[in-house]
Amino acid sequence: MRLSDTLYLIGQLANKQLDYLHISFNDYKRVSISEEYQDKPIIDYLFKKINGRVPFIGVGDIRTQEEADHVLVNADLVALGRALLIDPHWAAKILNDREDLVRKELSEYEREELIIENGVWAFLEGMMPERLIKE
Repeated sequence: MRLSDTLYLIGQLANKQLDYLHISFNDYKRVSISEEYQDKPIIDYLFKKINGRVPFIGVGDIRTQEEADHVLVNADLVALGRALLIDPHWAAKILNDREDLVRKELSEYEREELIIENGVWAFLEGMMPERLIKE
């Protein structure tokens, strides 16, 4: 699917009575492979296309408050996935200005505490092996 097709679909969806649009990315900084859409990240194009018609949730390997703030320039809300699997208290730590306490890596020792089962662990191994500590 080309980005132009995605933008058309997003435009149509934004005209519906939806509660929000959440488009998953593995990286919020991702740029399209289409030459005509390479001057800024895809999320920027989507936000512009939606044009406030429906709340847009930005997502894509957001790890820090700075990254969340950057996404909020082109999104109404921010969704976290991997960051919350590593540190379920990420949001509370950020909101309390304690980003220094945010866990940035996950070890096998923490799997039981965080209830990270084999399927999720395998997903994390594929998506972010550099953030897993194997002892």
